[in-house]
Amino acid sequence: MFRVTSLLTLVILAFLSNGCSTLGMTASKFRPAKGPQGVNMSITTAQGMLSGELIEVRDTGIVVLADQKLRFLPYTDIRYSKVDQYSSYGPISQRKAPKPDAKEQLRLLSRFPQGLTPELTRQLLDAYGQTELPGLKP
Repeated sequence: MFRVTSLLTLVILAFLSNGCSTLGMTASKFRPAKGPQGVNMSITTAQGMLSGELIEVRDTGIVVLADQKLRFLPYTDIRYSKVDQYSSYGPISQRKAPKPDAKEQLRLLSRFPQGLTPELTRQLLDAYGQTELPGLKP
């Protein structure tokens, strides 16, 4: 009886461990885990919809790369947002900044979680043929 129970337990554990490896998001499926990119976001503003890579999270808004152009989107301009492949994120919506814990999660999913220095911002703008970050309010 003991051997049958032990064997049955081992079989069940083998099935469970095999099944768990295929459930949910894995690093091989999560785009930011494969390289330096940030997550992709779909964002709705009063001007329309755009989709792009999250570059940086700031206190007053986010920087995204959409259509090969860097853009600053103040939270007050964002009606709704969705992060691709990441359902645990509380979206930026209703023209309000996300709660601090959601903002921190979003920051960690960006390409530059440490933030952009002025020098790095200049290098990125130069790389995309821009002289300024559109939408940036002083």
